Amino acid sequence: MQDRTDANSMANMLAGKQETFESEYIRFDALTALVIDDIGAMRHALRSQLQWMGINSIKVAADAQEALQQVEANHYDLVLCDYNLNKATSGQHFLEYLRSERLLSARTIFVMVTAEAEYAYVANAVEFAPDDYILKPCPEKKLRARLERLFDRRNFLLPALAAMDDKNYLQVVSECERLMTLVSNERWLLAALKLKAEALLALNDTTDLLKTYEQALALRDNVPWVKIGIARARMLLNEPDAAEEMARQIVADNPSYVAAYELLAEIRRMQKDEEGAYLLMEQSAKILPTAKRFRSNAESAFLLGKLDEAKQYAESAIRLSNGSITERPDDYLSLAHIQTDLGDPQGAIHTLEKSARRFEEKGAYGISRNAILAQAYFDAGDKAAAKRLLERAQRLLTPESGSSALNLIGKAAFKMGDSVLGLKMLTQAVQSSGLERERIARHVTKSMIDTGQHDKVEEVIDAGQRRVLALVDEARKSMHVAQFDAAYRKVLDALAIQSDNIEALFAAAQLHLLWLKRDGIDDDVQERAKSYLAVLDKLVPHNEKVMGFYRFYDQLTGA
Repeated sequence: MQDRTDANSMANMLAGKQETFESEYIRFDALTALVIDDIGAMRHALRSQLQWMGINSIKVAADAQEALQQVEANHYDLVLCDYNLNKATSGQHFLEYLRSERLLSARTIFVMVTAEAEYAYVANAVEFAPDDYILKPCPEKKLRARLERLFDRRNFLLPALAAMDDKNYLQVVSECERLMTLVSNERWLLAALKLKAEALLALNDTTDLLKTYEQALALRDNVPWVKIGIARARMLLNEPDAAEEMARQIVADNPSYVAAYELLAEIRRMQKDEEGAYLLMEQSAKILPTAKRFRSNAESAFLLGKLDEAKQYAESAIRLSNGSITERPDDYLSLAHIQTDLGDPQGAIHTLEKSARRFEEKGAYGISRNAILAQAYFDAGDKAAAKRLLERAQRLLTPESGSSALNLIGKAAFKMGDSVLGLKMLTQAVQSSGLERERIARHVTKSMIDTGQHDKVEEVIDAGQRRVLALVDEARKSMHVAQFDAAYRKVLDALAIQSDNIEALFAAAQLHLLWLKRDGIDDDVQERAKSYLAVLDKLVPHNEKVMGFYRFYDQLTGA
């Protein structure tokens, strides 16, 4: 290990701090690695380099699908992934998928192997950045030095990373705060602050979240993830103007940073400016095209009535994801629905009966497929087939059927003249929409307008829902500034209107957990928190957010 006995290092040591926690020796022989590259010679070369360092447990994969199977089956300390995997899924798409689906351990180091030209572009555009980039070609000694530095940092953060994997977010915060007292190295302090911020976001502790990002900004004021974090925290604190100002500053400094455009789009949606949000999302998709962004844009264009643009985006999502890990049967539903509204029933029938015939007709997909086909066959003049398909869609319904499927049945029923069924299905779609209430309300509104039910929109959409949403929104605003008594009154008012409203119940549970965190154990607050969680567990069983609330409750109460 290099000698670090200069004056600054000695001062830090006397103060009880170190610049780094570099190990005398990284135990490469104890590490597991996964190499992903679509070119066999490159897989062999990277594997040989890792073996030269002493890593013996190495798996290889030729594409994202194969790599996904490996990641789901095994834990890896290191993933070396080529950026240009194949046309279906790039290394960046694969990383975004792993992170968004939470399939990658916090303890896994993900390194992107890329050409210099690709690095200059993608490194400035992405929010889901890898732990490091390695430019081709990379000699063994240089690769080893980079990996030693990365594993030194990982080993320093290991207690907090392990807690993150366990979703023990309070422990993550505690460990990061402890670790930051031990070092003065700016990179490692930033790494600890970033991890702490992720945990605080999971806990929805927006006040401490903003303070953490501001600490990071004081260390280095030119890091995009710090600025985007501050902007998000400002938005969560109901300061959209401050959030927008920061996001626009990021765009000015880094015009290809997609997360800034997407945050600006969120702010536009908060302000009910769907057209402005759509234009920003278009920019995001141009900078870094992914199937997920194309899907989002297809839906936005559809709801805005831009059906030709919606069709182009839906087709792009299918084309980009076809045969890859990001392929979704819902993309074909989206395209067929758009084709039906464009007056192309034969195109919709072909999409679902030919192009998507490999997908199994069950669950939400089966319901939606039959409901869209019912509309298409009705428009094509085959009313008998349309009736059979609508009846089949209804037979597939279960108490757990989602709002999107209910909306499609309701739209088909109205189109075919069954206003009783249409009204029933669309009302249920709104009432069961939970956290997606705003989005589903827009879809239901469009369905009713498209089928000539303008006069019934208010009856279906409102039914007390707008008042509930307004109260929940006011409760969350009070919650974010720690005015818990005021927030509780708003939540009670919302639940008085609709006792099983999912959003109101989520707000109630979250409020009481934050109350316990701030003030300590109080029997009444604890009992109410427990009762709200029990209701949520019954209404939305196995919900990840509810499970997270339970873990937080157990941590706070020592259960």
